[in-house]
Amino acid sequence: MNWIQGWDRNQQHLLPTQVEDYVAPENPIRFLDAFVDGVDLCKAGFAFPKENSKGRGRPSYHPSLLLKLFLYGYLFQIRSSRRLEQECNRNLEVMWLMAGLKPDHKTIADFRKNNAGVFNKVVGQLVRLCRKMDLFGAELLAVDGTKIKAQNSPAKNWSQDKLEKQLARAEERLSQYLKDIDEADTQNQPHCHALTKEQLQQKIEKLREHKKQTQERLETLKQNGQTQLSATDAESRGMRCQGRHLVGYNVQGVIDAKHHLLVVSEVTNAASDQGQLAPMARAAKNELEIEQATITADGGYFKNQDIKECQEMGMEPHVPPGLNSSCERAGLYGKADFTYDSTRNLYVCPNSAELSYRRETEDKGKRVFNYTNSKACAQCPLKSKCTTSKFRTISRWEHEECIEHMLTRMAAHPEKLAARKTLIEHPWGTIKWLLPGGFLLRGIKKVRAEVSLAHWAYNFKRLVNLLGFEKLMAALRRFGAELGLKGGLCALIELFLERTLAQMSKEERFFALN
Repeated sequence: MNWIQGWDRNQQHLLPTQVEDYVAPENPIRFLDAFVDGVDLCKAGFAFPKENSKGRGRPSYHPSLLLKLFLYGYLFQIRSSRRLEQECNRNLEVMWLMAGLKPDHKTIADFRKNNAGVFNKVVGQLVRLCRKMDLFGAELLAVDGTKIKAQNSPAKNWSQDKLEKQLARAEERLSQYLKDIDEADTQNQPHCHALTKEQLQQKIEKLREHKKQTQERLETLKQNGQTQLSATDAESRGMRCQGRHLVGYNVQGVIDAKHHLLVVSEVTNAASDQGQLAPMARAAKNELEIEQATITADGGYFKNQDIKECQEMGMEPHVPPGLNSSCERAGLYGKADFTYDSTRNLYVCPNSAELSYRRETEDKGKRVFNYTNSKACAQCPLKSKCTTSKFRTISRWEHEECIEHMLTRMAAHPEKLAARKTLIEHPWGTIKWLLPGGFLLRGIKKVRAEVSLAHWAYNFKRLVNLLGFEKLMAALRRFGAELGLKGGLCALIELFLERTLAQMSKEERFFALN
């Protein structure tokens, strides 16, 4: 039978005579190369090594080469500096990208560490290119967060409650060991217990040392005013993720509905998403340079002040309210079952009784007005479905009209909130695929650098799938001046496009350039 035959392993082969032939003309890596060459790295804030005034020592690597290396690495899940060093010696695409240079892993790692705070500027350049190509609808946005593991074991993360329990267990075991030693001394029987007196003494010393460490950690928590303490990555925090305990970071992102491109991303060590809506909406508005849009989120983002801030900045929120009151959580009548009469400043209950204003209170810094009708509640036939207390109290925030406005808009356009999951889940799946096993670096500043690199890689993958390579290169040529491309680079892109377009049909050339 005839089989497809492979090469003879003893046959001699030569690599292409030109390094340029290592990478195919339509390889998307060429866009990565041209894009980085067009970014003004000095303006973005990248560290440029100072030259030795006396001309001694080995010259440094240009930051653009190392930036290309990292963007390529995160694009293909190669994040370790040692693995990137290996790729420089065996990967033809990387050899082409690096022009044959082979920096060592220390140089590679130092570049990421020293420029951790400016990788987001490169992401911003790609977002601006997408805006020039009209790839953002800027009408419907979705915000969500995902928890990603940090370089910190759960065993090396302590809360005050956890430390107090450890301290109580240590004291209990210590008292038991001391009791066992006393019994051994009184009975003069060295083998009456599973452990000898000497072994018990050793365990007591270890327990005392453990107790001392636990007390020091508790004292550190109290002095710093923190809720948690992490040993390996001091800025990581323990948080719940899909029913399990995770020590990591909460990564936030905003997705545009038109092509599911990631607009902005941010990293926080807050375990909850509450309080993140307004900052993310403001960041997306500034990045897209828009006046208004609709932004959707799940119930975990519901916060009265955030809703008000979003509406004031023109970002109309669509966030389902949670079950805030104990009555709602118990399955009784909720606040939505009561009708507010603004002209008379009172609430009407499901039994048509009127709950009038009683007093003003303060709840977590917010002015809240309480409405009750104790007489009506005492004789109400629906009381068992309304409250377990003597009478029902309805609280109204001083800016409650903001919440009512949002609920009215949500009822009129339910499809916007329904589209949220289809917008945000795919990007997070890809981001987690690009960051397998969690973060490699420690500290929130370096973690943000990893997220920025993954953000760039995700948007790049989307662009290649949406437009194709030729349109991307044409966009770099068209908007090169606005993105700060150098004249020589524009000429190189022009030359490349001439060679590529010459091999295309008339129809393909039209779609590539328009």
